Amino acid sequence: MTSDPSGWVDAYGDRLFRYALSRVRDEGAAEDLVQETLLAAFESRDRFKGESSELTWMTGILRNKLFELYRRQAREVPLLPSDEDADPQSEFFDARHWKADSAPRDWGGEPARSAESAEFAAALRRCLDALSAGVARAFVLREMEGFEPDAAAETLGVSRGHLAVLLYRARLRLRRCLEKSHFAPEAAG
Repeated sequence: MTSDPSGWVDAYGDRLFRYALSRVRDEGAAEDLVQETLLAAFESRDRFKGESSELTWMTGILRNKLFELYRRQAREVPLLPSDEDADPQSEFFDARHWKADSAPRDWGGEPARSAESAEFAAALRRCLDALSAGVARAFVLREMEGFEPDAAAETLGVSRGHLAVLLYRARLRLRRCLEKSHFAPEAAG
């Protein structure tokens, strides 16, 4: 029911690689995940029923490989805050109020259109790369993969409360980074 596996790399490799790279932030790891995905697809090709496209089927396999990687990383690397993440509030807040230069500002335009642009995707990837690994993984699982909080916390091996802290840090730092790199007046104009 599947096409010839010898053509899978040419047909699906680039799209699977871009998907993996947007989530792991490491070209070598993304390549490994795509290879593992294609191998798993080849080994299970007889079970593919054709209820979806091959790309959708392989993307599902890739997502499972990503989650396995996240679980493995959660067991190997503690998600304790680094010095960089120790007190993100001090960068943005003075007591209970936004600091004058850190208050959220209007990014202009339509958020959905910005999110679909290649330029925004590149800026988001650069900003995700600047986050610590644990904070970035939490953001990817919850916001990009759409995991429910309990499932994301379990995958990362943290409590739901700690997940909330990681997401808070990610959102603050990503907002700051995107404002500086993508939505700065000189970038927009």
